[in-house]
Parts: sequence; structure tokens; C-alpha cells
Amino acid sequence: MEEYGTERRCEPCTNRVRIAPHRFSGSLLFTHENLRQENMTMRCHNCFLDLAADAEICSNCGVAIATTSATHVTSVQTESALDKCETDRPQASSQTPPYAIFVGLVLGLSLSLAILAFNTADDVAHGYLHIFPVAIIAAVFAAGFMALMPSIWNKIESRDQNASIQRRVLVLSILFLLLFVGFSAVVGEAIGAMGKEAGQLLADAAERRKLGKRLAQVRDSMQGSIPSQIATYKDIGPAVERFDVVLHRLEVELPIYDKKFPAQHSNTLTTLSWVETDLRRNDLLKQEIRVAADIEAFDAATQEQLWKERIQPLRDAEREYVPSKY
Repeated sequence: MEEYGTERRCEPCTNRVRIAPHRFSGSLLFTHENLRQENMTMRCHNCFLDLAADAEICSNCGVAIATTSATHVTSVQTESALDKCETDRPQASSQTPPYAIFVGLVLGLSLSLAILAFNTADDVAHGYLHIFPVAIIAAVFAAGFMALMPSIWNKIESRDQNASIQRRVLVLSILFLLLFVGFSAVVGEAIGAMGKEAGQLLADAAERRKLGKRLAQVRDSMQGSIPSQIATYKDIGPAVERFDVVLHRLEVELPIYDKKFPAQHSNTLTTLSWVETDLRRNDLLKQEIRVAADIEAFDAATQEQLWKERIQPLRDAEREYVPSKY
């Protein structure tokens, strides 16, 4: 005796049919998979003779068979088909290789490593290493993505036997990761180098203004006896040397800045002209300091004579240049 849920072949069309209980009788109903009324059969519960789905009396033993409307029979078939679909769908889904999940992990890992590469390259270009919160978060996410990738890849290998597709996905993922991270590092290094140049330029410009103001104030107050002025020259000697270093750096940095930022050409050109004026005045000032050191050991009369012969011409030449703005 056949049981509920088993399958057999339909004799008219050789398709599979599933045995199900008849709703209003003890007969067994063979539900055809294509859900057509003409393909449905019943089996008598007394003699097990195959009967038409709309039979009312068994033609063999004469037992009365309760009938149902086509709507009820169709409902049984529909419920059976839906149950089969619902049962099969999760199984098919569970066997799908998780390529999409793996690609998502690769993209997340690439983004995290790109952030780390960008920050590191930018810091190296600046000449320091700072640990920012965004870099820490990116490192944590990168570790999480890498921890999940082996298990996902094992599922892909177990569910998809196509080695060529697996190899292609793996190679493309590695290439994308390397290119994206490498590009981020290059961009970070370029931005860091530009930022370092801009920072150095701003720092030198600020130091030029500071030293220029200080030296200008000292020069304006240089009055009195020759020995006192010689002492003042000695005091400002280190500041003059530092001022010379800063001015020579600006002389190199400003033309580079002008090429990278042509929109600021007018302001850059004005600043560069002031730097050149400062260099000429500062060269004269360094000569004055050397002469003052030479005549310091002489007596007052000799100092006065040498002052007029050697220092005063330098000071007169210095005054020919218009003082720069600081």
C-alpha cells in the first residue's frame, strides 16, 4: 500500500505525481505536478483501484466515494505545490556560492587599507607619524574583514567546483586591492609633500616677519657712542645670520609656490621682491657687523676714523633700499 507523500509515475503522461489524502474521503489523491484537473486521479480506499478524480462510485467494488468540488481539489494541489516550493527554495539558496559576500569583504578591506596607506604616506611626507582616530578605526575594520574572508572562501570552494571562476575572482580581487591601496599611498605622499612645502613656506614667512621687525627696531634705535653701537652689532649678530638663512629659503620656496598656485602670482611676486630687498640690506648689515668686530679693539680716535671710512658708507648704501613691509 502506497503512503502519503510518496511519488509515482502518471500513466497517461509519465510525469511524476504525489500521493496526498483526499479532503472529504479516505481515498488517496494523486496530485499531478502540472496542477491540471484532467491529470488528477484517485485510488479507492477499499480495493485500491485507480479512479478518475470526479468518480462518485468505485466501478470495481461499488463503494461510494465522497466527491469534492474542483475548487477543493485544486486547493489541495496548490498547497502541495507551494509546500514543495517553500521546501526547495532555502536549499537552493543555501547552496549558492557566496561570491557577493566575498567581494564585499574585499571592497571593505581595500577601503580600510587605503585609509591606512593614505595617512601613513602623508605622515612620512611631512616627516612625522601621527596616529589619528580614523586610522585606528580603519585598522580595526581591516582586521575584521580579513578574519571573515577565509571562512567565506571555504564556502565558495565547497559549493562551486569551477576552479577557473574561483581563480579569476581571487586574482581580480588581489589586483584591485593592490592598485587601490597603492594609488591611495601615492596620493597621500603627494598631498603630504605639498602640505609640507606649504607649511614650511608659511613658517619661513612668519619667521621673516618676526626677525625683520626686530632688526628694523634695533637699527632705528642705534644711536649714541661708537662703542655702544659696536655692542649692539654684536648682540644682533645671531639674529642677522638666522634672518639670512630664512631669506635664502624663501628665495627658493616662493618660485615653486608661484608655479603650483599661479592664481596667487601677484601676491607671491610682491613677497619675493621684499625678500630680495631684505637679502641686499642684510648682506650690508653683515658687513657692518664684521667691520664693527674689527675696530672694536682700537682706541676711540681710531674707531671714529674707521667708522667714518668703513661703516658709514655701508649704512648709507643700506638706506638706499626701501624698507620691506613685515
